[in-house]
Amino acid sequence: MKILLTGINGQLGHYINQKLSSIYEVFALTHESFDLTNKIQMEKVIDDIKPDLIINPAAYTYVDNAEKESELVFKTNYKAPEFLAIKTKELDIPLIHFSTDYIFDGLKREPYFEDDKANPKSIYGKSKYDADIIIQKNNAQHIIIRTSWVYSLRGKNFLTTILDMAKFKNSFSIVSDQIGTPTSASFIANTIFEIIKKLDEIKKNNLYGIYNLTNLGQASWYDFAQAIIYNANKLKLEIKCMPENIKPIKTSDFPTLATRPKNSLLNNQKIMKTFGVKSQEWQDELRLVMSKIGRDSKNDS
Repeated sequence: MKILLTGINGQLGHYINQKLSSIYEVFALTHESFDLTNKIQMEKVIDDIKPDLIINPAAYTYVDNAEKESELVFKTNYKAPEFLAIKTKELDIPLIHFSTDYIFDGLKREPYFEDDKANPKSIYGKSKYDADIIIQKNNAQHIIIRTSWVYSLRGKNFLTTILDMAKFKNSFSIVSDQIGTPTSASFIANTIFEIIKKLDEIKKNNLYGIYNLTNLGQASWYDFAQAIIYNANKLKLEIKCMPENIKPIKTSDFPTLATRPKNSLLNNQKIMKTFGVKSQEWQDELRLVMSKIGRDSKNDS
């Protein structure tokens, strides 16, 4: 199987490439070699590779900047997926794409199901929701993975940001009234690997569609930060902060350009029942990820 994979310098792209390339022929593409705003380039690359599957984790993800760069956001997060859906339909191959909790307004008290009504409150969220709709319209062979609070040891994300802050600060404040499920990029990559192994079954039984995918449990950003610092101290990393020195604050005390959902919890039952996906509590996944700090990144899994 030939797989075209976008955005390999990002968290998801990196770990998906790492997981799949040992088994499949993966054409792992950077922004420079596969620019989501350059339709002519994308079409040429796809025509040259002639893939059996396209996986698109690449996106514009700078949520606050998106409020000021809406044209670029929609080119990247909406027009590119629209093109990929049309192109994969033309080639009669599946498209795996990634969506987000930001398509919801966060006002629901329980975890969101895949078919709950969307109501994005940010430019980023609207661009991702519009992509969900246009992909479904243009290629029935789609798997849209909706996830949230993705972290890893790679790049800029909540985990690496907290660890960097803790190297220089004795204490800091973190928002405590937004809840979600911290989800590791490596867990998502492992799940994509399992899904790809079942593509024949998916096609035969028409199991395409939208699937929520996160680790288990719930946390606030404050809880997540405390767990990171607790593990960092247990691992004897060089940091100045202790868990008790993290102070909870409200969203209103930390204004941002983009509105974040207060509730980002996603119900995982559909993907677990359909594909037998096994997840674990976010605290256990975090310990596993952080246990790899200091190892050669090429050996991460």
